[in-house]
Amino acid sequence: MSVPEILKQYLLDKGCCGVLFSGGYDSEILLRTAVSVLGASNIVLLTADTRLLAGFYRRHIFNVAEELGVEPVFVPLDLLSCREFAQNTDNRCYICKRELYSRLKAEAVARGCRTVMDGTSTDDLKEHRPGLVAAAETGIAHPFLEACMGRNDIAELGIFLGVREYPSDSCLATRIPHGQMITAELLDLIERMEAPLRPSVKGRFRVVTGTGRLQVNYSVVDEKLVENCLEQLKRIAEKSGHEIELNRMDS
Repeated sequence: MSVPEILKQYLLDKGCCGVLFSGGYDSEILLRTAVSVLGASNIVLLTADTRLLAGFYRRHIFNVAEELGVEPVFVPLDLLSCREFAQNTDNRCYICKRELYSRLKAEAVARGCRTVMDGTSTDDLKEHRPGLVAAAETGIAHPFLEACMGRNDIAELGIFLGVREYPSDSCLATRIPHGQMITAELLDLIERMEAPLRPSVKGRFRVVTGTGRLQVNYSVVDEKLVENCLEQLKRIAEKSGHEIELNRMDS
């Protein structure tokens, strides 16, 4: 396995690129591929610095950037000041991505990048992804789509690049059901609940808010880990007036 020729040529044609990276596996593979093809000096690593970014992923971004010799550029974005977003309607993801892509692309252009890209794959097209509409509106490029690569193809490329595959995840706001206001306090609570387990989980894991309760969703492979941390999670939840409900997702 090597970098597919169509992907390699696509990157070479673009030259200096901004790569959007919030800590996810697919975008990490794209970042590493772009660096291997174009060199670190031609890559700008772009991350939206928001309350939606968990500390675990913030640290991961810094670690990957240091390893690759790329300077991480964190662009401050106060999404909670956007009432449309904070109200948490069905349009939440579109509103978030529209703001995020616009700000990050402007930063990339200011740094001399003609192209800003993300790790969208062909499998993403099969799902409901409002953010893809915002990406199209703001001109975000999708190299993996151009190369007709799905998640399995990206995983194979990741193996070639020596990257350990890790569970897919999404921003902290996705833990708050539509209709419930997104607040700094709720995001902080979710972060504190997930932080003890996030570095060690092997499967899907997230803490979802509800009325007076926090649902801990986890995979079978992490059952023992959750059990070992249960008392700690209960203490965190109780301090905020919540109870815990465990939900093994793939039983």
